Amino acid sequence: MMQLLLDNARGRTRIEKICDAVHSAIISGRWHAGMRIPSIRRLAEELGMSPFTVAEAYDRLVAQGLLQARRGTGFYVVGPRTLPCTGTPPVPLQALPVDDDWLLRNVYEHTDDTLQAGCGWLPPTWYDSEALQRALRQLARRQNLQPGYGEPRGFAGLVQWVGAHLREQDIPAQAERIVLTQGASKALDMVAGSLLRPGDTVLVDDPGYSNLLSGLVYRGINIIGVPWLPTGPDCEAVARLAEEHSPKAFFTNPRLHNPTGASYALPTLHRVLEVARRHDFLLVEDNVSSDLYLGREPTLAALDGLERVIHIGSFSKTLSPGLRVGYLAAPPGLADRLIHYKMLSGLTSPELNERLVLEMLQEGRYRRQVDRLCQRLAAAQAAAGQRFDSLGWERFGQPTSGLFFWARPRQPLDTVALAEAARHERILLAPGHLFRPHGEATPWLRFNVAYAMHPALTDFLTRQAACAE
Repeated sequence: MMQLLLDNARGRTRIEKICDAVHSAIISGRWHAGMRIPSIRRLAEELGMSPFTVAEAYDRLVAQGLLQARRGTGFYVVGPRTLPCTGTPPVPLQALPVDDDWLLRNVYEHTDDTLQAGCGWLPPTWYDSEALQRALRQLARRQNLQPGYGEPRGFAGLVQWVGAHLREQDIPAQAERIVLTQGASKALDMVAGSLLRPGDTVLVDDPGYSNLLSGLVYRGINIIGVPWLPTGPDCEAVARLAEEHSPKAFFTNPRLHNPTGASYALPTLHRVLEVARRHDFLLVEDNVSSDLYLGREPTLAALDGLERVIHIGSFSKTLSPGLRVGYLAAPPGLADRLIHYKMLSGLTSPELNERLVLEMLQEGRYRRQVDRLCQRLAAAQAAAGQRFDSLGWERFGQPTSGLFFWARPRQPLDTVALAEAARHERILLAPGHLFRPHGEATPWLRFNVAYAMHPALTDFLTRQAACAE
């Protein structure tokens, strides 16, 4: 029976085949709890494999809780009733309400048959998986690799690379100003946790990054929305709100804005920076998609000289979202406060992940990968514009690059009801109220261009429009 299962398991390594076969034998009841299984040597002889291969498979099964190793007597089945918990099954998409937790509860707990039309990352096939695999192999060969907690600031090699990368953009980011983080979201949380207190007032993009808005409200921060235009935030509103509320900071996403896809125009950059200087508040520049930006405008941090701007970046949009590696560059004196909060809230960031990112960056394909992503996203934006025009939808700002666009139907539709109808067809939409500071109603929705051309989405929106007429 074991040999038959191995023969049928095509496309798997020998170790994986043994693990799969043992798991199947336990689940089916052929191997019951407490049963002693064949020794390593015996199974190796039966299968015609190396004892080292079988030993590696048994070690994996012990680590997974399927087998128990008893010194001197061999390996025994733990049994299906006591198998380790692999996580609570996700709540079915159809049962979830489209409320303030919609994205957090649903986007990150999706099933493979869900169309992620409103999600915030690229499909796995758009990333350079070959580069990731090669970097993993190279890292595994390093003889001096000794995983530990790492440095509070982050892995020194990656800190130096980030500094050079930012200086290419005219951001004066020396190593002492840089802190590595677990993605851009963690960087934003570090800023809020170390520099703000409950009751403080900050300005935020309206609409803006939903996780940031929820996190600030959770901390008791008073958030004031700044309306967005196709050229960035409404500068007159920034000046008026700064005068009225004396904010501690303005959290903003200047390039390939989440969720609208728009970017600051050059006059907007200068005007926002001028208001921040006049009213003495920090600018927290979330530039998570900056490497995908096709424009030539400078960053807020470059114009400011990194004096009152905290610049945040990440490799999630270009290398892999699962690596969770980001960074921030801060004005003098603030970096140490941010490191202190980082250590208090979660100790160091994972050095292994940071080493892996550096391996991929130094391998030489990063710039070509980014260029390919930019071209593919530009083509997807153009195609999505034509498709949504034909569907009778309006796109905010007509972005030409980046992951997102912000769109609304020309005929009135309840976007929450639309999202609820979509979930019953296993389509994830992101209605616009999820991106408003206080959940205000809006006819707009966020779409991810990588999924916007899917026939299921087109068919669904066409049928919904016909029903609304």
